[in-house]
Amino acid sequence: MRQRLLPEDPRSLTERFERQRPLEALEVAVVRVHLDQPRLLDADEEQLLRFAISLARLDLVRHAGEDLDLSPLLAPFRDEVLRALSPIFAGGRPARRAAIRDAVRALAPLTSQALARLKARTPTWVPFPVLDRAIRHKELVLVLGGGGGVSFVYLGVLAMLEAAGVRPALLVGTSMGAILALFRSRRLGFDQAETVNLVRSLSWRRLFRAISTTSRYGLPGALRLSLRAGLGRSFHDAQLGRQLRLRELPIPTLVVVGGVRRGMLPRPPEDYAGAMSGPPTRAGLVRRMLEVTGPLAELSTRPGVLARLTLGGDALSAELDAVDAAGFSSALPGVIHYDVTRDDPRAHSILGSLLEQRGISRLLDGGLVDNLPLKVAWRAVHRGAVGTRNALVLGLNGFAPRVSTPHWYPLQKIAALTVAPQLAYGHVVQDFRSTLSPLDVVPDIELLLRAMELGREQFEPQRALIVRMLHPLPERPALLP
Repeated sequence: MRQRLLPEDPRSLTERFERQRPLEALEVAVVRVHLDQPRLLDADEEQLLRFAISLARLDLVRHAGEDLDLSPLLAPFRDEVLRALSPIFAGGRPARRAAIRDAVRALAPLTSQALARLKARTPTWVPFPVLDRAIRHKELVLVLGGGGGVSFVYLGVLAMLEAAGVRPALLVGTSMGAILALFRSRRLGFDQAETVNLVRSLSWRRLFRAISTTSRYGLPGALRLSLRAGLGRSFHDAQLGRQLRLRELPIPTLVVVGGVRRGMLPRPPEDYAGAMSGPPTRAGLVRRMLEVTGPLAELSTRPGVLARLTLGGDALSAELDAVDAAGFSSALPGVIHYDVTRDDPRAHSILGSLLEQRGISRLLDGGLVDNLPLKVAWRAVHRGAVGTRNALVLGLNGFAPRVSTPHWYPLQKIAALTVAPQLAYGHVVQDFRSTLSPLDVVPDIELLLRAMELGREQFEPQRALIVRMLHPLPERPALLP
């Protein structure tokens, strides 16, 4: 059942992050130590420590349409858990067996007592099975960063997660990551063959037009992205007789888009227009990307110019066609233009209202404001997007700066500036150093399969951690008295 996101209170979310994040980081550290050194921290001890951390982390629990605040009841226990485990797992020094043994012995009775108090105090507020799920079951939130063709390595990760029985409860994407998030959101399960066939059906001719068109909501670019022509059939619901909207995707999906604040565009819109003679070529696209690096840096670094919009995170934007949302998130000014110029009163009404409400004049590539939207994902979880606040935020970043790709390094640095403030909100972040070129947005089958293999190879060291983190904890750990 689709969860309704609660109104956002930035102050309360900031306070909750400061309270929750140390505990979340401790849990990841505990699992890593167990997987790397099982003789140092065995499975029973790991489960007890994770159970204690998860219990200590309980604050808001949603039941019967209300958020119940358990934080005051568990605050003393939370302090005990942090005091016992932070010096061992968060100090930057190797964990020692004696310290772990002492922490397990100390926390076992404290955890049992805290659990008993919780059961005794809350039966009239919330059924214990609701609390039990919040403690023992963790959901996966998958964040897909942008970067054009580099992002196809993520498909290898999606295939690995599906093979391990792990499915995301929420997808968050930017730019090409938003397009791939749509690929994943079409089915509850991931069908690798279907996705490969979908990518194979794309072509430069179908996706891009080197012709000008009216720029109503976006900024001009050398190429017009015809995403509906390329993907529209895959997101057309035969029963409804129309395109799927964001709120109708089988897996909830949020798409990050940049917005230019009214009156803040540094130069006239036509200055972003560019032309390419004849069909687009790789050399021509590289030249065009280099030409717009300065204007893009100007847009993304000048204070007050850009704002972030999260499409799908509110009732109005959730009504947008999913393909339109991904199209705007992929519209890089001066290079790729996306717009809604068709006769579609409903879409124009939604977009007009969105821009009016946010004081925005134009929409553009989400990578210029948030190329790896981990904070969006974390906050969505704590606003009720997945039905629990117990979630693992996994970020996939294929556009991290690499000196080995000098053509793209300036754009990678621009993207990295948006990523750095987000990193604390991701529990596991995978950078990919071996990828396709950003220009390989329509790869042939050989390149696509190579990209997927690169994704699997680089993500393999994280696979066991993710699977372990998402496996439900026992109802009562063996070491709990």
